[in-house]
Amino acid sequence: MVLSSESIKRHLIEGKLVIEGFKESSFRPASYLLRLSDHILLMEQHDGEIDTKSTDTKSFFKAIQIPIEGYVLKPGDFILGASVEYLSLPNSLCGELSQLSCYARVGLSINFSANYVSPTFGHNNPSSITFEIKNESCNDIRIYSRVNFCHIRFMQTDLDVTSSYNGIYSGHKEVKAADFSTKPAKG
Repeated sequence: MVLSSESIKRHLIEGKLVIEGFKESSFRPASYLLRLSDHILLMEQHDGEIDTKSTDTKSFFKAIQIPIEGYVLKPGDFILGASVEYLSLPNSLCGELSQLSCYARVGLSINFSANYVSPTFGHNNPSSITFEIKNESCNDIRIYSRVNFCHIRFMQTDLDVTSSYNGIYSGHKEVKAADFSTKPAKG
């Protein structure tokens, strides 16, 4: 069941759900709008390959701070960004990210595959959400920090989960590239 904005507010008031950097104006009828922080990682051409069993990909990215006048994504550019907000989910809620239609309509893809936020994400340590962003259009697209960037919908699990999310990306306040040396692909 997807939570309404009223249910999200109730979870916030009761302290079950935490959204640090919360803005009342970011509520939608059944979602909350997350904003893009001003630190991004731009993937650059690299001589090496990314081995999904052993590569720490941070050397494949260039750290950039989005200036006040915005940052221009060239066609094909891929960046990682983080939410301004830090979240902590209880063991009874999971989240799903969905891009705003205005960005989709110009060819900007946001979280095209990694859109699930696990119950207990950020538990006891509210964490930023990572955005995977790609310019799929044939035009330059200027993006800005601290503007509404994507929806997060919250869904109630049928039962409270009994295990905690302990992924390597929880507990971070800024964007983090994939690190397969710490978390290799498994079969």
